[in-house]
Amino acid sequence: MKESQFSLSGRVGLVTGSTGGIGRAIAEELTRAGARIAINGRNQEKVNLVANSLKGALNTPFDVADHASAEDAIDKIISETGRFDILVCSVGSRDRRSISEIDAPAFQDLLLTNTVSAYQLARAASKKMPNPNVGRLIFISSIASLRPFRSDPAYSASKAALESIVRSFCYEFAPLGITANAIAPGFVATEFNSNLVEDPNIKEFVKTRIPAQRWARPEEVANAAVFLASDAASYINGHVLTVDAGLSTNL
Repeated sequence: MKESQFSLSGRVGLVTGSTGGIGRAIAEELTRAGARIAINGRNQEKVNLVANSLKGALNTPFDVADHASAEDAIDKIISETGRFDILVCSVGSRDRRSISEIDAPAFQDLLLTNTVSAYQLARAASKKMPNPNVGRLIFISSIASLRPFRSDPAYSASKAALESIVRSFCYEFAPLGITANAIAPGFVATEFNSNLVEDPNIKEFVKTRIPAQRWARPEEVANAAVFLASDAASYINGHVLTVDAGLSTNL
């Protein structure tokens, strides 16, 4: 395998939710691989902070739930760079309430953020990729889609639906050379999960249920995104790549 197959030099992409956590790590690793990445988030100051730290990064603050703004952002990226090759849908919301606690409106809100917004953005992006033969749609899912956790019905459902959407994009856009894949991380040590890392019960779970006996680092998930965005993954389509150190085999 040629090293150049992993290069993203000259490619342009958008990573939603890239001001922190897994999204930021993905933006950083895609940049290191040679891509020019548009940084996204709702907070302009945070978007600027991350964009200014990455070579050639673009500022694209918008709310993924605002479909018009999302499509405008893609048009802006194409206008400024002349191309659009990679979309990583990394925005995610979580509501840890059980079925008896979470009502339908809250359930719908989470689906809108985690699933509908990703569908709408990917739909817009796939139609506007000027160089479709290298087009990449990458969705951040979760192992919760495989084995729902007791307190995460809405989150688990949203990720399961997202993975079904991935396969639909695969069928429809593969003839154009666009691939659609998902990454399903396990336990990732992000700032969002910082309070859980030191929880004694979680520590015991990690020790006994995760074969590697540790949390993932955000960049370990990001490396999977770099691979799926590269030419090395050109024949991988409609796939969910699990990045969980084997946790899903032991649930």
